Amino acid sequence: MSALLDFFLADPAALVSGDVIAQKLGISRVSVFNRLEKLRADGFSFSGEKGKGYRLSGVPAKIHAEWLAAHQRKIGSAIRVFCVEKTGSTNTDAAKMLAAAPAETTTPFAVIANSQTAGRGRIGRCWASASMGNIYLSCGFRPMIVPARMANFTLWIGVKIAQTLREKFGIPAQVKWPNDIFCAGKKLAGILTEVHMDADHVRAIVLGLGLNVNLDPAALAPELQPIVTSMRFSRGKNLATELLDVNEVCAEILFCIERAYNDFLAGTHSAELAQLWEKFDMLAGAQITAIYGNEEIAGIAVGIDPHGSILIKTPTGVRAFSAGDVLLKK
Repeated sequence: MSALLDFFLADPAALVSGDVIAQKLGISRVSVFNRLEKLRADGFSFSGEKGKGYRLSGVPAKIHAEWLAAHQRKIGSAIRVFCVEKTGSTNTDAAKMLAAAPAETTTPFAVIANSQTAGRGRIGRCWASASMGNIYLSCGFRPMIVPARMANFTLWIGVKIAQTLREKFGIPAQVKWPNDIFCAGKKLAGILTEVHMDADHVRAIVLGLGLNVNLDPAALAPELQPIVTSMRFSRGKNLATELLDVNEVCAEILFCIERAYNDFLAGTHSAELAQLWEKFDMLAGAQITAIYGNEEIAGIAVGIDPHGSILIKTPTGVRAFSAGDVLLKK
């Protein structure tokens, strides 16, 4: 089935001959027809011209494992993917996979769900994960690095995802320290990194991402509607009626994470992070309050240090803040 989809992805607007598909896949025309019917049941639609072939006219509004795999092959993404319709938390699933069979579970890999019942963010917060054509994924890694190297990992991944959203999909994404992606002042995505380590080495990393792709904020609870957005509604009103192909978006994000992780392992990312942060920093020059436990620091955000700590200019000097929450001063 997945190989059949490659014909349509190569040129989605072109007519694809059923005879050509049958010959190249070594199957009968009846088998081609039956496979197209199965794809229709999965949410694909095809139009055709008698004697000329089929044209792809619609794709599923949610993650479809074989369509995602076709997109991955097209762009060269090699990360192994496990797709589920519904789960509690993809981060929990990935952590269990890393712990259950460390020798057999090849990393990196990704667990992707169409909906979650127990999605979570930082500090135990809930992440709304309804089945609305969004992306809920978690990647599992075994880096075997010293713990100190993890300091700017989440920021690096966040900046590279924001860069992909800008360059591939025209979304003017920004990163809000330490782990959120915003667009026009509204939350677009959140990242949750969970690290398993001993005193000497990071044994496993689970990187979770919740990205609003086709979500209509009007479908959310009233208190969330003014502060949440999606890729679909970040492209301008004239494009808000058009759904993005969530599988294409997911493939690009996976490819981005793969490459960013490899650069992180190689230790070649820090200089680029410093350059990109100036371009993607949502808080640059803003009056903020950083909160960690009982400590609060108010001042002006002036970037990050090499360890990923946010730098805050206060009346007594510049302070580095390595963890906690940052609030924009209203």
